This record gives sequence, structure tokens and C-alpha cells, in this order.
Amino acid sequence: MLSRITFALFSSIILLVSQPLAAVADKASAEVTAANAAKAPSNQTIHQSSQQLVIFEQTINFNLPSDWKLAHSEQQETMFSAEFVPANQELQTWSSMVCVQGFKGVAADIEPELFLETMANVYLENCQGEMVFETLPSEPLNGHETASAIIGCTKMPNSHIKSIDKTTAYEANHGLGEIGHYTAVKGKADLYLIHKSIRGDSFSKANPPVKSQNYQEFLSSITPLSLH
Repeated sequence: MLSRITFALFSSIILLVSQPLAAVADKASAEVTAANAAKAPSNQTIHQSSQQLVIFEQTINFNLPSDWKLAHSEQQETMFSAEFVPANQELQTWSSMVCVQGFKGVAADIEPELFLETMANVYLENCQGEMVFETLPSEPLNGHETASAIIGCTKMPNSHIKSIDKTTAYEANHGLGEIGHYTAVKGKADLYLIHKSIRGDSFSKANPPVKSQNYQEFLSSITPLSLH
């Protein structure tokens, strides 16, 4: 079972399928609903849209900045993935991303903490720089067990690029710093992963852009989360 989970994680990190955005959006339109939602404090207004994804047997609710879009969605027999990026970016060249995934029927076989550790090990295999892995305090999500961590790499290849022109070839080859906040949620039968990541210039492992001191602010544009 663990080998199947590892393969699914490897596929989701490294072997994402390149699909036309219009076709992906049509496929996911029945699963993704968006509506204008709450605003942040008056001194800094952030427009958000509420999102709802029905993944296997349960529904995940979260927020996105209102100017983001669905860039890729894939439904397999045992795995679901949806990736969102700013409206002016594409999946191949993103600098910010939110990804929601579901892994069917594995909740009884792996704990959220071990799931994130397994993911970090897969991540490490593809990191060309130094690895960042920091576990964080976690609380139940609507009664469901969770685990959270910051996972990153000071220099990571762009795994989303399959065919690129000369203008993006340099970016793909020299690698970029990549880091994100990951939350694994143990559902009734399935396991879910929600993460927000950023990518840009290489950074120092000693001073990553996302860390325990600022991760809550980093997540403020997509929270609160819920699973029902």
C-alpha cells in the first residue's frame, strides 16, 4: 500500500500531465464552484472567492484570491488533483500555486504525519539544492486528524514544463527556489492534501521565505479550510 501511495505522490509532484486549459476547465466545472466571499480587515482588503471541491466521498471548502484560476485538474480511479494559479500565470511558469489532492481509500493505511514524511522524501529525490522540512502544530479539521509541514527546496527543477520555447528554457534549466505549506487530512476513507506553494529565486535554507513565524499569514488568502 505504501508503494502505491509513494507512486501517486511521485506522479503528482513530477509527472503532471500537460492539458489544454479550456478542456480542463470544462471537465472540472461540475466539481468546482466559486462565489465572491469575505474580505480581510479594512486596512488591507483582499478579495477572495470561496471554492468547493467534491473529491471522492467528501467535500473540501477553501478560499482563493478572486483573480486566480483553475490551471489543471485530473481525475483518476484512486487520485484527484486540482491546481490553481494567478490568472496571469500558467501551470508551466507559475510563481504561486494552490493544489488540492485526494488519495482514495488510503486513510486507514497511512497516518497524515507519515504521509508528509513520505512526500518529503520523494521531494528530496528531485531537489537540486538544500531541502527544507519543518513540521508544524496541527489541529483537527472538522474532527478529522491532520498534519502540517513546510516543505521546500532551495533549488528545484520545473517539473511542469514538458515542451518549452527558448524564452523559458533558461528558467527550467537553472532551477528555482520552491517552498510551500502542506496539510494532510485523514478523511473518513480517503486522505487529502492541501498545499500552497511559491516559486522564485533560490533562497537560503537558514532563512526560507515561508517558516513557522509567518506561515499563518502566508495561508491567509486560502483559509479557513473545512472538510465534510
